[in-house]
Amino acid sequence: MSSLSITGAHVFAFGGSRALSDMGTARARSLAARVVQGGGSLVVGCAKGADAAAIAAAGALAPSRVHVLAAFGPVSPSWPAPNARYSAPGACAASAVREVAEHLHAGGRVSWWAGGGPDMPIAARLAARTRAVVAAAEGGLILVFGSPQSRGSLGAGRLAAARGLPVYAWALGFPPGQLPPLGPGRWVSGSGPLGLGACWVWRRL
Repeated sequence: MSSLSITGAHVFAFGGSRALSDMGTARARSLAARVVQGGGSLVVGCAKGADAAAIAAAGALAPSRVHVLAAFGPVSPSWPAPNARYSAPGACAASAVREVAEHLHAGGRVSWWAGGGPDMPIAARLAARTRAVVAAAEGGLILVFGSPQSRGSLGAGRLAAARGLPVYAWALGFPPGQLPPLGPGRWVSGSGPLGLGACWVWRRL
């Protein structure tokens, strides 16, 4: 699908590190599942790690409430193929092609080339895709940090903070005091939306 058809205050962007520990992956899956179980919807990118965990977990429960913005083109084969090796034009080593394909085949929503066409360099395409994910959210951004050096997570967080959206973060495998700043402001302890539990919330100055 090419357009976002889920709207409202309970639409959350979801992101995080591409490299997560088993604990981090489990937390990302749990958080994403609880959002849709609580009546919310997710807009998510197409990378391995936090994106892939969210697509697999929340998409299995409510595929119509998970919209994937893919920085690559339509997957092949275009039909469900449990043992197939999926591919997609424009994908890179960090792309969660299988998870996106399985989400699509389960009836989920996918927008192809969300960050620009195949002639755009992959780095620019991924950055534009992240901007599109954050722009589609109305309820806030949920981030699962596997490292304080997660540049993609930081970029998404800064975009959301600049929009005035709430940013909810989980620091896994490192002290929360090392969460990177998102601009003028600070991280404070708080709770996530829809009963997601204790987390860190960015408070703008």
